Amino acid sequence: MRKVSAAVLALALVVILLLPFAGCNRESYLKLYGYNRDDLLYGTMPREDEVFALHSVDLLRQGRFDQVEDQLDPSIRNAQMRDALTRMHDVFPSAQPASIKTVEAGSVRSRNSFTTHITLEYEFAPQIIPTSGRTELVPRSWLLAQVVIQRSDGARSILGLAVTPTSKSYEEMNEFTLADKGISQYAGLSLALGVAGITLYALVLCIRSKIGKKKWIWLIPILVGLLRVTVNWTTGQWTFTPLACQIPPVNMAVEAYGPWQIIIYAPVGAITFLLYCRRLPKAITTLPLAQPPTLDQPADTQMRT
Repeated sequence: MRKVSAAVLALALVVILLLPFAGCNRESYLKLYGYNRDDLLYGTMPREDEVFALHSVDLLRQGRFDQVEDQLDPSIRNAQMRDALTRMHDVFPSAQPASIKTVEAGSVRSRNSFTTHITLEYEFAPQIIPTSGRTELVPRSWLLAQVVIQRSDGARSILGLAVTPTSKSYEEMNEFTLADKGISQYAGLSLALGVAGITLYALVLCIRSKIGKKKWIWLIPILVGLLRVTVNWTTGQWTFTPLACQIPPVNMAVEAYGPWQIIIYAPVGAITFLLYCRRLPKAITTLPLAQPPTLDQPADTQMRT
């Protein structure tokens, strides 16, 4: 009964932990951990790189291809570049964007240069366009402009440029929702719940078991996880990191506007404790209560039976 009680309590704790993620709100989740979107976006990216990216994409929207080419890194300049810039320019709607914001950013420092990846989101409001005596409603749309900037010896250049139209905002595409997900996402979530259940079960069992001072020695190791698996909730991609350790073994990470990540570690500590419990006498781990003596049978006789 003790083991069943520990399992039920562990299951209840898993359900409680899942409640904040029911209809996950990104803003609330970030505030819960003391972060905001700017902390995530501009933690490593210089603001000057954002200004440079905005100016470069603005030149592209206006069709000022010569000025855009002047900002390109020599390594990507070729005879086909003008055609590529023209195609990207044609993707932009003719109307002015209703809003422009940075939705993804990151920087990598190498030995001789500093590379920044920036994704800008352009939102375009619905438009009513007259066509052949009628009017046509063009729905709200979005466009993502990805810019890779390289900074070397104080000079900035564009190392990569791409434009992608979308029917949803970047944040909406990366919402945490159970709808329209594949086997990869559901398998990752099931694995995370299983690891959380095993860990909480071992923790509750340790707290309820009478193993003396060893109980306090085991509490922290039970929460240790090794071998990281990260599941991208938007794409379903799994990433394995063999050399990794974390307490607790299940966590979630989120970007300012980008994909949610389910982070899972093998519950090595919890499994080790459960194997340790199997080697202990049953009386120590389950804490059976002694039966009181009956009126028609002496206590010493009952203890010998």
